[in-house]
Amino acid sequence: MKLGYMGTPEISGELLKALIQDGYEIQYVVSNPDRPRGRSGTPQPSAVSTVALENDLTLFRPEKPAEILDQLLSIQVDAVVVFAYGSILPAGFLKLGRLGIFNLHGSLLPELRGASPIQSAILQGMETTGWSFQFVSQKMDCGDVVAEKKLEIGPDETAQELTERMVPAGIELVLQTLPELKSLISGAKKQDESAATYCRKILPEQSYIDWSQPAQEIHNQIRGMNPRPVARTQLDGKLFKIYRSRLLESSELRTLQDEKQLMARAPGDLLSFRLDGSPALLVITGENQVLQILSLQPQNKKQMDAVSFLNGHKVHPDQRFVVPAEI
Repeated sequence: MKLGYMGTPEISGELLKALIQDGYEIQYVVSNPDRPRGRSGTPQPSAVSTVALENDLTLFRPEKPAEILDQLLSIQVDAVVVFAYGSILPAGFLKLGRLGIFNLHGSLLPELRGASPIQSAILQGMETTGWSFQFVSQKMDCGDVVAEKKLEIGPDETAQELTERMVPAGIELVLQTLPELKSLISGAKKQDESAATYCRKILPEQSYIDWSQPAQEIHNQIRGMNPRPVARTQLDGKLFKIYRSRLLESSELRTLQDEKQLMARAPGDLLSFRLDGSPALLVITGENQVLQILSLQPQNKKQMDAVSFLNGHKVHPDQRFVVPAEI
């Protein structure tokens, strides 16, 4: 089977490698242009471009996809696979491929159309997600779904962990779908527009924690912002990044209440307490709930677990995590 391929980041490079290893004839690869990286600012090829170059594949790196459309139309392929390309495709690209042009999207469409489906699934507290292999359409992520794969989301799973678990499942879905593509196309299902939801690119300013929110919502924010841009807060004028947290068990909350640890507390207040014999860093949240911080990074210091932080930092009763005034 002859394929065209479009993608840019490392996760897309993994799919391209799998297609090559599975024996597909990759007639061309399209990726974003080389971008400056590192301290030197020297332009470097994307992960997908690197895979293409290592395998001597025809590679296009246009600033605008429309620049190469005529060239791509002249190359005969059975299908084009798109995964995390990173640019909007002009309508003319819908003509590519004898069977069509298809996109691998990281959600069960029509849920979470857009740029951040994996992170957004966690931010919204969803318990299931998955992959959709769909026709590329003129409207973003609105094409008919050819195949899909469902996955559960762990209650404490971060976006990085979920991505690492999802990528092999997404690759497996594509490798299972392509041999049956011609027959599966006839059964492709239209998306229910009334059930569509959307997600945008996650911006750094969305990472600041509002401690007046319930503990579950903050826990989801911390999970969804890991590894980037990382949930953050401020303590005594210094920035703190929060990487991991844990929701307390009912019995642990009762212990805190019995010992009157939650009296006269406000959202963001820090509390040092022993849970199961070990020191724990706790934060009061909205609705007088409590969230345990497991991993954090004080400004100008390395990431550390909360026990290490408590060993070098005495928590005072008046200390409180806050949102910086300029946010």
